[in-house]
Amino acid sequence: MSTFTLDLSRFKNKSMEAVKLRIKRITFEAFYRIIMRTAVDTGRARANWMPSIGAMSTTYELETFDKSGRKATARARRTVEGWDCTGSIFITNNLSYILGLEYSDPGSNQSPAGMVRITVAEMQAWAQNASNIKGRV
Repeated sequence: MSTFTLDLSRFKNKSMEAVKLRIKRITFEAFYRIIMRTAVDTGRARANWMPSIGAMSTTYELETFDKSGRKATARARRTVEGWDCTGSIFITNNLSYILGLEYSDPGSNQSPAGMVRITVAEMQAWAQNASNIKGRV
């Protein structure tokens, strides 16, 4: 009897780790897409995406630039990897003009469908197909 219980406990722990990994993959993918969909002129808007756990970042506007998005996505990866999948995880951009980029003119070349809105719209499909998201976290 105790062997059976031990096996179920091991199965439960392994299953929970697999679920957490999928949640982290979906979360990182969402953050990555938001960052990479952000319009780039100087790279300041991309650089100002701040991931955080437990509460939204209230960090002031960063005076840094990241045209490639590498720094911002690395910061997102580190935050998601450090998250235990309990509580909330956020990505925040405190630039004064970020809403202007999110809701820019649909005819413009700068994020015409937004960064956040289009990513949120995709999330349900990702959740249903989480096992197809590979290699990001």
